[in-house]
Amino acid sequence: MPLKIEEAPGAHEGASLPEASTPASLGQMLRARRKEIGKTMKDVAREAGLTEGFISQIERGISTPSLISLYNVANALGTSVDTFLSQPPQHSHSMVSHAGERPGYNVETKERVYELIERGFPGAALNGCITHMPPGYASELTSHEGEDFLYLIEGEMLYQIDGKDYLLKAGDTLHFPASLPHRARNVGAGPARELWVGTTRIIKED
Repeated sequence: MPLKIEEAPGAHEGASLPEASTPASLGQMLRARRKEIGKTMKDVAREAGLTEGFISQIERGISTPSLISLYNVANALGTSVDTFLSQPPQHSHSMVSHAGERPGYNVETKERVYELIERGFPGAALNGCITHMPPGYASELTSHEGEDFLYLIEGEMLYQIDGKDYLLKAGDTLHFPASLPHRARNVGAGPARELWVGTTRIIKED
């Protein structure tokens, strides 16, 4: 059964999402897929740009990957993020994205919400997402192809890019090659929201 990624309109207003399936469900599916294609956790970790320990934690339901890490793991397993979504996003290639009309998705934890922004036209090179991160959120160290551009809408975030720290406050931006190891942490007292624009196609084209 696909991982249930809950959807809720008005995610930008902080609307809570229904409970998602238990963390073990994602880990069980990833483990089953890994064994099906005959790969070790070390193989998946190397190809996904993650540590073997983190892959083990995901499979055991101890840790939850960020959306980009799930994308990397899915690639390493010869599949796509859509494989783990019970309700994959429907793309209409709208050139306009209205606040309040974008659905919110989460990966097993309702506190971290992703507003996936429609691609403006078929074959578009840029992809967008607004991520809502609760206080104390910290991502895993990851890397992937392409380039990332971040605009911090709200809050205070500490980004580590290739071992160097960058403190961003609302209105600040960050642009870097996504192949550099990077991670992020919400160091503010409240929630944070970031706009990500990148060349990595996390969700496949319809």
